[in-house]
Amino acid sequence: MMSGLAALCLLLLQTGILGFNIVFDGNSLSHQEITQIAILKTTVQVCQALALAEGKNFTFPPQPFTAESVADACQANSSNSFIQTINLIQDNNRNVDIEHLSDPPYHFDREKFSEGRKIITDGLSAVKASNKLQNFEAAREQLGAILHTLQDFYSHSNWVEMENTLPNSNLIRSDTSIGNIAAESRATCRNCNGDDCTNNILEDILQEKILISGYTGVSKPIGKCSHGGKFDTSSTIEPKGGINKDTLSSNHGHLHITAADLAIAATSELLEDVRKAAGDRVFLQMIGISKGSSNALCMLLFWFMVCVCAYLTL
Repeated sequence: MMSGLAALCLLLLQTGILGFNIVFDGNSLSHQEITQIAILKTTVQVCQALALAEGKNFTFPPQPFTAESVADACQANSSNSFIQTINLIQDNNRNVDIEHLSDPPYHFDREKFSEGRKIITDGLSAVKASNKLQNFEAAREQLGAILHTLQDFYSHSNWVEMENTLPNSNLIRSDTSIGNIAAESRATCRNCNGDDCTNNILEDILQEKILISGYTGVSKPIGKCSHGGKFDTSSTIEPKGGINKDTLSSNHGHLHITAADLAIAATSELLEDVRKAAGDRVFLQMIGISKGSSNALCMLLFWFMVCVCAYLTL
């Protein structure tokens, strides 16, 4: 019988559905890096707002932010819970590539834009509902999962190639248009010029601002772009090549950093939406920042024990 690892490798070969690296390779930005950068940035903003509201000074941590420096700036009781929460969110982000590897909507592949957006908005509603119940564990798990799908939009679609400089805010709203999506019969790509895929998206697609994403697997509709990469067998079918920006070495790797920056901005935007719904203090609880009364509680327990001992000696 095939081992679990072997089965996963085979599935990778069959589907080619991947996103930003799920581990940091030292150059390309991973889902984990993108997620952490956005969480740290948003948490600093929340802590600054709370400090100003309370008439207190706030000192920004040095850049680049770390979980420890942000927790310290927020005057958290400890950085441990914050670090554990970030890790949990990252783990659930990574799990999407394991649990939903062959589900195109979870990665905005095969032009499944409406379905992908529904995954995000349904999940976002679940995060907000869990926060209201103070079920922060559930909120964190769901948050990590939908962030993966959101981030993949910028790596797998042509949003960057259309020269957009801001995130697609309608991805976190259920009652708006996310853009003009290519019809299934519409051609979107030409063959790459050898290994050069910088101009393989058709000019009319870009000029008319038509949303597209790459197809994966063993077949695709005539004229459609592929995701690309060595695991995507559809990229050997004309039009050959791909359009993903998952790493610097991807077919559209020259746009990897731009796509990652937009994914960070989009992640921050979604976190800000969660913050507004929850309120600053609840948001900090969800994100693992515990502030306040640890010293006071220790003193209270100390004096309680003193009183008990004094009573027992009477």
